[in-house]
Amino acid sequence: MATSTYGSPYVESSDLVSGWPAASSNVADRIDDVSIKGNGLNNQAGTTYTTVLTDAGKAVVLDNASAVTVTIPPNSSVAYETGSVVKFINLGAGTVTLSPGSGVTLNGADLTIATNKASAACKVATDEWVVLPFSGGVGSAVISDTPTGSYTGYDYWTYTASGTLTVTTAGFADVLVIGGGGGGGAGYSTSVTGGGAGAGGYYFISNAYLSSGSHTITVGAGGTGATTNELSGGNGFASRCGNHFVSGGGGGGSYYAGPINLVGRNGGSGGGAGAYTSGVSAAGGAADAGLGNAGGAGAASSTGAGGGGGASSAGSDGSGTTAGAGGAGSSSSIDGSATTRAGGGGGGSYSGSAGAGGSGGGGAGGSNAAGTAGTANTGGGAGGGGGSNNGGNGGSGVVIIRVAV
Repeated sequence: MATSTYGSPYVESSDLVSGWPAASSNVADRIDDVSIKGNGLNNQAGTTYTTVLTDAGKAVVLDNASAVTVTIPPNSSVAYETGSVVKFINLGAGTVTLSPGSGVTLNGADLTIATNKASAACKVATDEWVVLPFSGGVGSAVISDTPTGSYTGYDYWTYTASGTLTVTTAGFADVLVIGGGGGGGAGYSTSVTGGGAGAGGYYFISNAYLSSGSHTITVGAGGTGATTNELSGGNGFASRCGNHFVSGGGGGGSYYAGPINLVGRNGGSGGGAGAYTSGVSAAGGAADAGLGNAGGAGAASSTGAGGGGGASSAGSDGSGTTAGAGGAGSSSSIDGSATTRAGGGGGGSYSGSAGAGGSGGGGAGGSNAAGTAGTANTGGGAGGGGGSNNGGNGGSGVVIIRVAV
């Protein structure tokens, strides 16, 4: 058997004797295959590509994190049949641009292809092509507010304070919502230390559907750090983007009117437990499912308090006079650069090592000193106070929306 220019088999005279009926069956299968699935896929991972004759009827699949340029060559180089169609699918993060070769006219309203979008080019004359975007279904949301910034393929909006998002055309967007971090627990005396606070809840959704109209944006404040003789640090406040909500972080445990109050508070991530020298071991606070991690336990019969939970890991337990570190936050590149947010606060200690704040804005605990505040607009939990010292205040949350353009 021989094959055509585009790869389809056809039967020669010798096949009628030596290959019959298998040769004929192969031709029939190929006809069915092309009619149902087209001429196949051509996967390309580079940043440049020039189409070839066998791409006619195929889907060229582009997949690169950087911008990609696809060139359609002149008829003198590649003699496509008039009426040939080449399809293009962009699976990479970089925008694909269709470009005409020397002497080629490439008509069409939009010659760029965003991530997870597709288009097709049809040859209508010797060196003339028309690009037809596949625009069916719902595309990216159109937002009338001025974007905070942009990078290749995306615009984004960062809210560091509450406001309103105005969507003029319903569609899809990526959304990151982080609640306010909890306030650190306070120390009561040389025998009691405060737990580190949990980070604000961390919620990222890709291709969230945003309906047209105004969407409420709430950026949750951080919880207030406890002072001596208070039950525990305050929980952080919830953040919101339209119908997407997250809770604030749990406050760190403190001692007041009995050791039961050493327990870390529940929240987006749980607060770390305080520590007490009189044989009491308290548990860290629990996290809301899917939004964070638990806080660490306080040391029994010593002053090492637990660290608050972070977005990607739990707070560490206190051990002896060494306090637990805050849990690590999570990294996102939604605004074009990798940034870690929602770290837990470190536990306090009296005479030993205080807990370090978790990466992503978590405040450090105090060693016979006040706890450090969580970083603003990261949802970082605050550090717990050591000895007769206050816990730090939690860091405020943040809301970021990204739209493919």
